Amino acid sequence: MRKLALSVVAALSLFAAPAVSTPSPAAELMQLKLGVLKLGATANVWAATRNGIFKKHGLDVTIVEVPLSTQAVSALQSKSVDIMLQIPGTMMVAKERGFDIALVGQNETAGTTAPVSNAILVPTNSPIKTIADLKGKRVATASPRGQSFAAMKDLFEKNGITAKDVQLMEAPFSSQADLLKSGNVDAVVALDPYTTQIIQAGYGRPLSWYMIETIPDQPVGSWWATRPWALEHKELIKAFQAAVKETHDMFNADVAGSKRLVAEYSGLKMELVRDMPPISWKSTSTPRSGRIFWI
Repeated sequence: MRKLALSVVAALSLFAAPAVSTPSPAAELMQLKLGVLKLGATANVWAATRNGIFKKHGLDVTIVEVPLSTQAVSALQSKSVDIMLQIPGTMMVAKERGFDIALVGQNETAGTTAPVSNAILVPTNSPIKTIADLKGKRVATASPRGQSFAAMKDLFEKNGITAKDVQLMEAPFSSQADLLKSGNVDAVVALDPYTTQIIQAGYGRPLSWYMIETIPDQPVGSWWATRPWALEHKELIKAFQAAVKETHDMFNADVAGSKRLVAEYSGLKMELVRDMPPISWKSTSTPRSGRIFWI
């Protein structure tokens, strides 16, 4: 996790975001195809297309829903989208493999204060009390790679065990509640809405808010583009950054209202969204987890 975290921090610290001036009403709108995964955390940009925030900043934005996170790089390379949301760790791996992509903005962080989205959950009546107690236990994770997995490994090492000391099982988030309820696993590595659903149903309790216990406020959702495109569209990127920041300010100022929009956009029940911890929408990060910036 430390190596990955340092790589992410380095990428996020390369460029300082400049001041942005609001375009005049008569200015021609700049066209932008924005790739998103349909998550609660992208409700802000969806709202910005409805309430005119993007147009206010000189942008005509078309939102393109990309079904799978694994399609992010190919969507950028094929020019199906101009800017794409993705987990920083995933894109850093893509960069290391030679893909010419660049960070152009930040949307969400892991947060700083529990409860948050990412958690390691154990059955409600489990005797497991500490991370060290997971040694030899069955742990389900959605992916044995990437930023989330690196954070889990780092947490294990801080508590005297390694990933090899547990029986890792790869299982989608949607199956984790049943796995805990049936006793087929001893712990799951979850994120919302599944974290809150499992706790609400009484199937599990949090053992660790592992992302903020490794690097608080670490970026978990950032905006990426191909480097050639980004270098040709600096003014557009500046306008996009300013518009996204305005959505963050709006959503963070009205948590109840933002949750209503999250429920409407995501299709999740309002009763569930109301109990979920607020999404940590941020355009910048703390010095420890890196600063956000553009090409």
